[in-house]
Amino acid sequence: MKIEDYIIQELTINEQEIALGFVTYLQVNEMDLIKDNGYWKNKIYYLVKYKNECVCFIAIKDPDEIDNHWTVWSADMETDFLGESIIEQELKETAWKHVDLCGACGSCEGGRRKSIFGKTFEKVCGCTFRFDNPDSQDLLFMKKMVELRKKEIQYKETI
Repeated sequence: MKIEDYIIQELTINEQEIALGFVTYLQVNEMDLIKDNGYWKNKIYYLVKYKNECVCFIAIKDPDEIDNHWTVWSADMETDFLGESIIEQELKETAWKHVDLCGACGSCEGGRRKSIFGKTFEKVCGCTFRFDNPDSQDLLFMKKMVELRKKEIQYKETI
């Protein structure tokens, strides 16, 4: 099954609209959506990559998180691509609400201090942002997050 099939099968109509909008945006922007067949093979878990570099992760109906119908995590993003003047104030505020702080799961060793769009956060997880059951406002920033990560990957190719 494709991710779109899982979205239609597992999510409500309102969630489908947002999730399908995000997936379409990813595909238009040359992202590969790869179902994980390793650690998360028994879950609906997708790695999103651009030029073989991780951009974000998508989980649908993770049985370990019953309150979350779907979740999007960003890859670790460098502070240089999270500068204060890069995005509009409204998107900054959405981003700040979704900074992924360490939850002691073991993946980030306690998190680290990070400046994100002009605001400093302590104990930021290796996945810089996390969106549980994202809404249409979240979708606007998730698209910007993907755009910034894509630019970061392209920049790394030039150095």
